[in-house]
Amino acid sequence: MKRPEAAKAKGGSQLRIPLGILLAATLLLWGLWGSAANGQTRLNFNNADLRGQDLSRQDWRGSSFVSANLQGADLHGANLTGVVFTKANLAGANLAGADLSNSLLDLANLAGADLRGANLRGAIAARAVWEGAQIAGADFSEAYVDRAALRQLCQRAEGSHPVTGVSTRASLGCP
Repeated sequence: MKRPEAAKAKGGSQLRIPLGILLAATLLLWGLWGSAANGQTRLNFNNADLRGQDLSRQDWRGSSFVSANLQGADLHGANLTGVVFTKANLAGANLAGADLSNSLLDLANLAGADLRGANLRGAIAARAVWEGAQIAGADFSEAYVDRAALRQLCQRAEGSHPVTGVSTRASLGCP
């Protein structure tokens, strides 16, 4: 059986776009439009070397910093809601007052980081390194922190979050 030829448009041939490519392009454009409509940044900094950079007080919502080196970076007061920091090096970073709610910090290195007054509500911090991190006034409500880190954090948990008013000890569920 012969396949029918594509109908030719006046003055040229018909453009054929495979359905899969058309669907992917539509979803990509929809996603970009949705990000812009929601005011979300959604940038990709995976594997980036951002050591010592000033990224403070900016809107990085939904961005990805997978395996990024942010050692000593200044992120204080930044909106980091829903950001992915999987395997990121945040050692010595300034995250004071940052909004890290619903962020993913699994396997992140937060050794010596300043998280005073940070909002970590709903964050997932599985197997993150917290040695020497300053957490006074941080809110960990509904966050997942593994047991080993929880014991370590409870030893130095103090103060209350400046906005939510939640005690750091209570938000971690410390005894």
